Amino acid sequence: MPIKKKLFNAPVVLSFGSGAGKIISKIETPQSVYKIAVNSSHRDLQMIDTRVDETVCCGTGIGSGMDPTQGREDLYLGLRKVFKYIDDACYEAKATDVDIIPFISSLGHGFGSGSLTSVIGELQRRYKNAIILPFVITPFTWEGAEVVKRAYESLKEATDISPCFVISNEEVGSVYKDIGASYDSINNLIGDSISVILRSFSATEGVLQTIDRNDFSKFFIRDIATIRHMRIKSASNLTFDDIKENIGKRWLKIDAKMFKPFSKLNVTYILDGKGPFSPKVLQELQENATKKDYINKEYIKPLLIERKKVKYCDFVWMESGFKLKCDKNIYGEY
Repeated sequence: MPIKKKLFNAPVVLSFGSGAGKIISKIETPQSVYKIAVNSSHRDLQMIDTRVDETVCCGTGIGSGMDPTQGREDLYLGLRKVFKYIDDACYEAKATDVDIIPFISSLGHGFGSGSLTSVIGELQRRYKNAIILPFVITPFTWEGAEVVKRAYESLKEATDISPCFVISNEEVGSVYKDIGASYDSINNLIGDSISVILRSFSATEGVLQTIDRNDFSKFFIRDIATIRHMRIKSASNLTFDDIKENIGKRWLKIDAKMFKPFSKLNVTYILDGKGPFSPKVLQELQENATKKDYINKEYIKPLLIERKKVKYCDFVWMESGFKLKCDKNIYGEY
């Protein structure tokens, strides 16, 4: 039986670090997309090993001791195994070429912070035709000044070689009063948004308007990117006012200076799920985006997927092109 052609070949999603491992364990991946958790702490991997497909323990397995330099060294002791799992997943999916490799990296401690730039660089070298898609999680302020400093130093270094989708635990968690009760909710929210993107990029049917690898590579430029997500019962009930009211804030702090005309953002969006999609709403979306001074009008292309068997519809708004500005005080500023 022939394998249905996917929009993009993305046979794996990876995580690096303990926090990222918790998030990847929450992600619902499409069929034949494997979840691979990578960490230097064997104990942390054991906590999620039943909810991922493979784990890779780097270094001695006792953790990187809050030391990014040690985290980078530990990564290289496990990279060969990571590559093997990626290649095995490609072989099983009969994917001769990899279009996208998404991964989640949690920053602030030893392994995630130390490995981020090396992970991007090594994946780029090994899979030259693939778009490397880093989702980077920055820490809570209550974790302390040194943790936040490590996170932003790592992020700044990484954005010199690749754009990063940045999600702040502090911003996602700002709606909750009790961190203990909300910790799972935060991981679920982040995981859910990433799940939507993976599912959409792996679509095999119902695609009304598509983006290809070259389209997406044009969108995915410069320092940092953001995602915003909303779920609705049906696209037939969606209005432009709903989108404006419910799409929610970005999950990171944005400096208002970024919206001056000289700093253009690239934008794309995904409508994936139960239709029918309204031409009126799509026109309003496009018109609203193209009249903004800070948006690059040369490239705004949606991915529209109308599915028959789902009970809901997801809307994802993606922006790329923010410049990273790090405050020397305790909390990083974008």
